[in-house]
Amino acid sequence: MVNIPNIRASIERIPEQFFYGRVTAVQGLMVEVGGVQRAVSVGGRCHLQARNGKPVICEIIGFRDDRALLMPFGSLDGVGIGSKAELADAAPVIYPDASWLGRVVNAMGEPIDGGPPLPHGLIPYLLRNAPPPAHQRRRVGEKLDLGVRALNTFLTCCRGQRMGIFAGSGVGKSVLMSMLSRYTASDVNVIGLIGERGREVQEFIEDNLGEDGLRRSVVVVATSDEPPLMRRQAAYLT
Repeated sequence: MVNIPNIRASIERIPEQFFYGRVTAVQGLMVEVGGVQRAVSVGGRCHLQARNGKPVICEIIGFRDDRALLMPFGSLDGVGIGSKAELADAAPVIYPDASWLGRVVNAMGEPIDGGPPLPHGLIPYLLRNAPPPAHQRRRVGEKLDLGVRALNTFLTCCRGQRMGIFAGSGVGKSVLMSMLSRYTASDVNVIGLIGERGREVQEFIEDNLGEDGLRRSVVVVATSDEPPLMRRQAAYLT
């Protein structure tokens, strides 16, 4: 079945014009790009065209002389002097959709569970949305059933409230989080596994979260071996 509204929204997101420059230097994870300094600002995005044909997404973190300084979200393999750097037209946004439930995505919102591509929703959400002013924030709502009697009794939580779980290694933080994901009276869970060791991600999803918990959850993953920008991006996405 053809989803006309989604197709129309995808067409409207195509930028009217493109700006691009060229890579002038690469030092470790720092990339210098010339020719775009007057068209970009700190926090903007840039796509580098590597010589192997694979695009590398970068973020603009500053300027030096007449060049923009970039840091990558992934590997810089294939990027060299003269590589094309195409600027992103708009601020980084995400288009979530109800069909994302039960899926595992990376920090860019791309599926990494071997499933089909994820459709984009119709409403964009800024990844770095500013918090509302204090006088416009909602008050804490009614009591929220966490599905764990010990927490409901000694650490009662309400809708809109934040709670932190801090403990040493191997004492059950992941197990407790999976219990909250399965039994809390919520419609959707967004779980961020950020900075975890790679082998622990699959263990958490299969053994702790299980099919019941995953069915109404979206899991965002950025393991400890990924670049710092990817881990920060995963936190914004979560």
